[in-house]
Amino acid sequence: MALEERIPAASVGLWRVRTQSDSAVLKVIALGGKHHPRWPVAADESHPYYWRREACVYESGLLDRLVDLHAPECRGVFERTDGSVAVWLEDVPEARAWTVEALGAVAERLGRAQAGLAADPLDERWLSRGWLREYLGIRDIEGPEVEAVLARLEKVPQTLCHHDFHPANVLGDDSSVVIDWAYCGLGALGLDAGVLVADGIADEAFAPELADAAGDEVWRGYVAGLRSAGWQGREEDVRYAYLRGTALRLSWMPLGVKPAWDATHALLERWVEQARELA
Repeated sequence: MALEERIPAASVGLWRVRTQSDSAVLKVIALGGKHHPRWPVAADESHPYYWRREACVYESGLLDRLVDLHAPECRGVFERTDGSVAVWLEDVPEARAWTVEALGAVAERLGRAQAGLAADPLDERWLSRGWLREYLGIRDIEGPEVEAVLARLEKVPQTLCHHDFHPANVLGDDSSVVIDWAYCGLGALGLDAGVLVADGIADEAFAPELADAAGDEVWRGYVAGLRSAGWQGREEDVRYAYLRGTALRLSWMPLGVKPAWDATHALLERWVEQARELA
């Protein structure tokens, strides 16, 4: 059974495969084929949109180092004769309904996981670097202010970022399983937590009227997770990434398309103002 109609970037398809006693998810990725211009693929492993990164992360065992969050069990990565790669994964149920409290709990797990990885630098060649800059460039978002924000984000402690920490990519009865690691790489603490809120509103994972409450609770949970894992850095730097980095990432989003986007836009305007107090 196909799981998605719209498959971006390197994904050829995603299927749930069932037998009488078991089920698994099959994801096929490839370099060739047609791709949306805003979700490209690249052959160079150092490129932010390297096509084989998700297979690499499962083969490497890197995700075994996550604390409190984890990836689905990988049942195998197989090279196919046509040059594509088949990734077989554990079939994980969807998360329960997204409440403010549930978002805060996930953010706390994320904080603990990312604090540990920030303290133990990653150097795998295939991890994405400069992913946000590439993402913005594809959308023609540039200029002195953009460069200033990106420069400050580079000074924030770096960790393993998922770069698409959307509620739809967090699964399981306890919301602890994270899927879709195609863009993972180095990025500032706080960026993934911001995506959890803003993309969650934009894609209607939870009601727009919960925007401010969700933003506050995710931030509270994320910082609590960082601190409980022993992180002792400057909270102001991480909050800047959370607020301003997220607002920059979604600055392409137009008004008047749908109410959820308008609500996201309004929240991010408030976040920009709050970030200015940290500049």
